[in-house]
Amino acid sequence: MKSWFRLLSFFIVVPCVAGAETAIDPGRFQLQVEKGAEARSAIVDDENQPGSKEAMVTVSKPGPEFWSVELRAPGFSFEEGKRYSLVFRAKSSQSEYVYFTLEKSDGNQASIARGSMLQISEQPTDCTVEFEVQQKAPAARITISSLSVDQATFYFSDFKLIEK
Repeated sequence: MKSWFRLLSFFIVVPCVAGAETAIDPGRFQLQVEKGAEARSAIVDDENQPGSKEAMVTVSKPGPEFWSVELRAPGFSFEEGKRYSLVFRAKSSQSEYVYFTLEKSDGNQASIARGSMLQISEQPTDCTVEFEVQQKAPAARITISSLSVDQATFYFSDFKLIEK
């Protein structure tokens, strides 16, 4: 009887402690190009992990604003006061700083968490960006911005969103 109680308590307690982890398909990210910039995106085979796919963005003409080229993954809901980690692999054709944030996607595109700049190197690198949500957003997205600073090609894969 004791072993059943322990097993039952494990299944009740562990999910609350561990937090939810959501894998994000690279194909969920949509390219947004504005302000005279030129870029294209594609889902390609990940050369470093056979059988895996990655989002590739090639910026051929940088725009005048840091948001001229962005990758956006819509369809998320975030709760005020909760913390989230975005875990992924990334590389760039040249070392570049890229901006990551969470935004509303219901018309008002305001950020709902403080964004983070992250240097993307020329070698595939495991990355983590932490967010603390400042405002509830039932319709939200993950935005990768500042892709339009220079001509470059970016690769992103193995996305996971972890609720803390």
